[in-house]
Amino acid sequence: MPDSPVRAVFISHASQDAEAAKAICDGLRSGGIEVWFDSDGGLEHGDEWDVKIRRQIKECVLFIPIISAATQARHEGYFRIEWDLAAERSRGFASGVPFVLPVVIDETREPEALVPDRFRSVQWTRLPGGRVSPEFMTRFLKLWSHRTGVLAHEAALKASALPARTLELPVSSSKKPIKAIVGALVAVAAIAAGIAYWMANEKRTAMAQASAAPVAEQKTQDSGPPATDPKSVAVLSFENLSDDKENEYFSDGISEELLNVLSKIPGLHVAARTSSFYFKGKNATAQDIGTKLGVANLVEGSVRRSGNSVRISARLSRAATGEQLWSESYTRDLSDVFAVQTELAQTIVAQLRQQLGVSVAKEEIAAQVQAAEKGGTTNVEAHRLYLEGKFYLYQTSLESINRGATLLRRAVDLDPNYALAWAELSKAGDLTNGFGVTKEDVNRGLDLARSSADRALQIAPDLAAVYLAEANVQEDNFDWKDAAASLRKAKQLDPGNSEVLETEAQLAMAFGDADRSIDFGRRAEALDPVNPNIKAYLMLALCSRGRTEQAKSEAQDILSQSPGNAWGHGGLAYCGIAEGKFDQALQQSDLGNTEWLRLVEESIAQWGLGKKAESDVSLNKLIDIYADVAAYQVAEAYAFRNDADKAFEWLERAHRQRDPGLQRMKLDVSFLKIRSDPRWGAFLTKMGLADDQVDAATL
Repeated sequence: MPDSPVRAVFISHASQDAEAAKAICDGLRSGGIEVWFDSDGGLEHGDEWDVKIRRQIKECVLFIPIISAATQARHEGYFRIEWDLAAERSRGFASGVPFVLPVVIDETREPEALVPDRFRSVQWTRLPGGRVSPEFMTRFLKLWSHRTGVLAHEAALKASALPARTLELPVSSSKKPIKAIVGALVAVAAIAAGIAYWMANEKRTAMAQASAAPVAEQKTQDSGPPATDPKSVAVLSFENLSDDKENEYFSDGISEELLNVLSKIPGLHVAARTSSFYFKGKNATAQDIGTKLGVANLVEGSVRRSGNSVRISARLSRAATGEQLWSESYTRDLSDVFAVQTELAQTIVAQLRQQLGVSVAKEEIAAQVQAAEKGGTTNVEAHRLYLEGKFYLYQTSLESINRGATLLRRAVDLDPNYALAWAELSKAGDLTNGFGVTKEDVNRGLDLARSSADRALQIAPDLAAVYLAEANVQEDNFDWKDAAASLRKAKQLDPGNSEVLETEAQLAMAFGDADRSIDFGRRAEALDPVNPNIKAYLMLALCSRGRTEQAKSEAQDILSQSPGNAWGHGGLAYCGIAEGKFDQALQQSDLGNTEWLRLVEESIAQWGLGKKAESDVSLNKLIDIYADVAAYQVAEAYAFRNDADKAFEWLERAHRQRDPGLQRMKLDVSFLKIRSDPRWGAFLTKMGLADDQVDAATL
């Protein structure tokens, strides 16, 4: 290789997609990017051509495979050799470092795509017909600038005989810390790639500890995997086999409602929804799933709707061997969908009782099925709208949240006493608040969350989901004592609920109790080991205690699930700031694609590096664009500068705007320099977070 290697992108495509590939090539070249691209057979085929292609794939900075109906139709082709070479090279990259950037140019769906498994571990981009949008170019140029800059830095170190420093993926402050993380990271889980084996070992250890007592504070390396609880199970997302792919919400709903029933059975450990549904559309083996979730058994199946009938197939198997323990299929009329769900849940629980030796009577099974249906509806159309609305909330973009909220409103219009739908509508409001980029978004979300939670409580005052909704609304309004009381009720009603533990971790963080926040977070993680929301809470709490290596591990876990994720990079930037490694923090902030997050990280890291003019530019841009929704982040930046007057001015503004960032201010390392100011204690009292006030709101 030359001493100063050419920095280029390699585009790989089937010959039928040459026109779309050329359009992408031209778009990148217009941005000053060198592209290696065999437009239409210009490279002579033969050994020399093969050697050149292999060298280019070995030397390129980024590899773009173009995926389409044409590549699906061709099971052979030189592009498949190129893809395998790129997949093999990607194995040598550190977690979170981008190399393969798959681009889909038509309606080809990721789950069915015939690609190397390594391609599924990264986020895909859709460019219909190869048309390169300005938004894509903006993101790509930022990524390209970072990658080539890092390579140039490493080359300079190598040339000067200095040891190359390992790039650590640094952690950041969050805009709407916990609420925004809850929303943003749920979306990431849906497209996440995979988790390292050692992490699964650790999670299983935590799971075993959590069942008897609070987990240990330290996240340590295990000496080996412990025995898996034979009475543990994960309910995977049932596959949608319907001709209409829009029915996917229905298959998800069947899986989730079955999971809800099983989770209430005494003596049975059930993996939480986020972790179980993580594997949707992935080619993971039963053994992989069992290892990563720490479960011994899997429930999986399929749903096929046709007209007014539905066929549901379910299967119970051993995760370690794939051995089938039981299977059954049901064909029923959709007008009796509730009876189908009840029958399925009762049958599978009975099979688990028989196969796994779960000591629970048939009468108890029926009672738990009935309990899982509490707060529901008998209106088939309202139920359909509820399932579809929840489906869109889990997509967690502001557009999908709004769509989900619209569907849920229609559900409660059809059945005003549908408590679960009201609780879910409250969650939609909470997510709107977290994802909102305007003052109107935030206020609209807060109002919807409050009114819907209150309505749910009127209808079903004995439902855990209702008290969780109430707790989230009360936290948004800084009603800490009431939030703690709501959480206690939720825990009494559903003690094995990972969302309750997750919210307890959040509230402990608001109280400034890092150790309890870590404890709750570890216990939630044991139940839901692939949930990035929980990792985000842990990351912030660990960092506040100076345990930055463990915090980085949580951030790296997020990136291992979703390379390039803003919260993973943001978390690493935050740790970099806490450690005084401002150059690393700046590098990580540049990798994130969430502007307000990047701007506050840049401002703080640049100030730490002594680049005051650049820091001012970033901070002023943050204020100009996001003052109405990111007052807390502006306060962070001023506090880090030790400009107490400006910091408290913006904290007051954040209080008026009910900025959820304030929920972690007591543990936020950005405020260390101003905590000795008398105004700090006065502001905590105003927030209801002074130590004596917190003591009256114990969890």
